[in-house]
Amino acid sequence: MAIDLPQKVHISQDNNGQVWLTYNSPTYLQERHNIKGCEEVLNKVAVVLNKLSMAAVAK
Repeated sequence: MAIDLPQKVHISQDNNGQVWLTYNSPTYLQERHNIKGCEEVLNKVAVVLNKLSMAAVAK
């Protein structure tokens, strides 16, 4: 899992001024690394990433 942590977010802007955030979801990381028994923590991380993403692109 060390290759995927700390969590990274790629931020870009297209020619129309639209801002895009891209990151690996905690669900994807759970599947990728066969993580068991951490659903509660991963769900919390997903909520935080979603809130941060929404705040970052809000105008």
